Amino acid sequence: MARIPDYGERRLRKRLRAEAIRRRDSIPRALRAELSQRITNRVNDWIEGNAINSVHIYLNMRSEVETDGLLDYLVTHEKTALAPVTDTHRRNLTPHRISNPQTDFVSHPYGMREPNQNSCKAFPPDEIDLIIVPGAAFDRKGHRLGYGGGYYDRFLRQCMQAVRIGLAYETQLIEDTLPQAWDLPVHRIITEDSSLMCQNPH
Repeated sequence: MARIPDYGERRLRKRLRAEAIRRRDSIPRALRAELSQRITNRVNDWIEGNAINSVHIYLNMRSEVETDGLLDYLVTHEKTALAPVTDTHRRNLTPHRISNPQTDFVSHPYGMREPNQNSCKAFPPDEIDLIIVPGAAFDRKGHRLGYGGGYYDRFLRQCMQAVRIGLAYETQLIEDTLPQAWDLPVHRIITEDSSLMCQNPH
């Protein structure tokens, strides 16, 4: 049975999350774009070196590592590019294929972009090769602090065959994310300066 974190631990995780987001928000927009491009280049090289075809990415919001460049790369190199449709009632994600980044998106009621379900076909989670995972913070064992909704925690459990890569700026790396028993770590973290293979048992 998963251990239930106590109140003090929950408060500490909330504080670590907020501090990491503040550091990320403090990066000037132009510099974020530059660092995101460096991260994208590293991801592209990794994909080419590992014969990856189907890739599920997050669609960045606010100060997250930007993924539009990665999406363009996937489409132009004839990879299967996937992005999530978010169901806030069921609190889950469903992957849908993106063919044209210029026309395939609609706006979710919460403000984020997502694939248009009328034109973008759903894709089986158990056929995804690689999942690009967002996070507020990561530790070097691959554990992540998300945003508290548990969407990716549930989604990743449907895709155990997929490689999981977290994207982060160096400032988002912390010593310990205080992982919970149900957390699923990423296999690799890619930042503007490094591609870190994580030591984890999954």
